[in-house]
Amino acid sequence: MNQFDADFYIAILEASHDEIYVTDGDGFAVYCNKTFESNYGLTREEIMGKHISFLLDNQYCDQSPLPMVIEQKKEISIRQKTKMGKTLLITATPSFDANGNINLIVENCRDVTEMEAIKADLEHTKEQMIRYKNEIDELRRNELRETENLIINNSKMKSIVDMIDRLSSIHSTILISGESGTGKSILAKYIHSKSTRKDGPFITINCAAIPPNLLESELFGYVAGAFTGADKKGKVGLVELASGGTLFLDEIGDVPLPLQAKFLELIQDKRFIPVGSTKSKSIDVRIISATNADLMSLVKGKNFREDLYYRLKVVDLQIPPLRDRKEDLKAMATLFLNKYNREYKLNREMSKDCLEILQNYRWPGNVRELQHVIEQLVVTVPGKVIEPHDLPMHLFRDALVPLDPAQSELPPLDIALEEIEKTLILKAFEHFGSSYKAAKALHISQSKASRLYRKYME
Repeated sequence: MNQFDADFYIAILEASHDEIYVTDGDGFAVYCNKTFESNYGLTREEIMGKHISFLLDNQYCDQSPLPMVIEQKKEISIRQKTKMGKTLLITATPSFDANGNINLIVENCRDVTEMEAIKADLEHTKEQMIRYKNEIDELRRNELRETENLIINNSKMKSIVDMIDRLSSIHSTILISGESGTGKSILAKYIHSKSTRKDGPFITINCAAIPPNLLESELFGYVAGAFTGADKKGKVGLVELASGGTLFLDEIGDVPLPLQAKFLELIQDKRFIPVGSTKSKSIDVRIISATNADLMSLVKGKNFREDLYYRLKVVDLQIPPLRDRKEDLKAMATLFLNKYNREYKLNREMSKDCLEILQNYRWPGNVRELQHVIEQLVVTVPGKVIEPHDLPMHLFRDALVPLDPAQSELPPLDIALEEIEKTLILKAFEHFGSSYKAAKALHISQSKASRLYRKYME
């Protein structure tokens, strides 16, 4: 084929993925390739010899660069929407004769419909990411907000908080120990909120709540094909999600012994290896752990690594149980009362006698038990004021025996029980004013209430 044959050039134009549309100097169509047909839904026969106004007047497109090219005699680029739902990026270029008049206008039209859709999806994705980030930031603020109400009237708690404030700029590993329900997670959040990492993530991992066979993959993540049933794309672990912030390992004493070596590497070197991988990852994270177990006993029983134990307790914070924080109890009870009043849109109050009974209870479940009792009272008591008879009976049965401070030994059990019985009977009659109501509140018969009242009034 002669390279100068007209068919040669036509073949090139027809093979073009872009639309080629040519008019004379006045805007009448003289050529278009086959891509034109799919862009506008017209055949070549229908457009040939037609003026550009034909496309505009019949709404085959929303605008055209040709009128501007004819008027301004220069190249014009626009974005055009067609009747077929296409978005075209059009560049119309004039060709001039020897006298400087336009003899041809060549349009190169690129279909950017898919590109526009991708751009719109990208913008939508960016908006979602911003919204999710804002939601995560708000959730993080809400999670840490409860630390603003940390009750610290007790001298031991004051010492702990003072130490935390002194360590605010130091990222040493911290071990928080104490009975279940004493508020170890709240203290961990408080430590995070006072640190230089407060704007980073706070990731909690309850080592006792995750099944042992899933713990390693959940914590350290895994690569594609690591094991049967694994996500084909792999998975980022909770440890990696804590990068730049704080990783809180709750119930650290429940970590299986075979997995403790990985925890030791994580704490010592800030490195870990995802399941199924041979390459280690570095991570910038501050580690706080908590336990209600005696880790040293676990070490002696060969159930916990000694080297891991000492790496965990660089700073050792021991939270006292609620029964040893009597200075904090009434303030905590009021705090929870206000919290659940707001949450349930109620206006409950608590009588002084109620607070006294709460003060004398042993609280084996610690702060968690107190919180649950207050919530139960707020949602179940029909009246505005919570009275002693509204309290669960176990609060009376397991109350602490008031002791004389001068006594160095506990009183005999029968004397202690009689003292509790006397206190409850006299308070019940003083508060209710009748044997019937007192007996009902104490869940005993009216005759027994009357007999006990006479006994202790003599």
